[in-house]
Amino acid sequence: HCRGGKGRTGSFCATVLLWSGFSRTAAQALAYFASRRTDLKQGTGTVQGVAAPSQIRYVHYIEAVRYLNFDFVSPRHLLLTKVTLHGVPRLDLGGCQVTFIVESSQGIVYDHAKSHGLMSCQPP
Repeated sequence: HCRGGKGRTGSFCATVLLWSGFSRTAAQALAYFASRRTDLKQGTGTVQGVAAPSQIRYVHYIEAVRYLNFDFVSPRHLLLTKVTLHGVPRLDLGGCQVTFIVESSQGIVYDHAKSHGLMSCQPP
């Protein structure tokens, strides 16, 4: 699963550079990590930095937490006690996405599809 310390390691290093103030922005931190990680003398000519969009996005999240005092952690905690699947989602229908709903005794707490403007996959 590891491809040489670019993804998770790079995300962590870029986050430390950002959080410590060494880099002012997420983009600077990611670029600095990539420049230090890449040995251009090897002749590949390709900079080897964090490449996965999700990992890059999380470094940007840390930037928002650091400078904008943005809180990504919900103060509300719920204990998941049961997962119920109603049929098997048909992922072969093209454009279908799996969604979920969190319910409590008071009703629906969170509707993933509604929050993201999606339509739920319903089995035929």
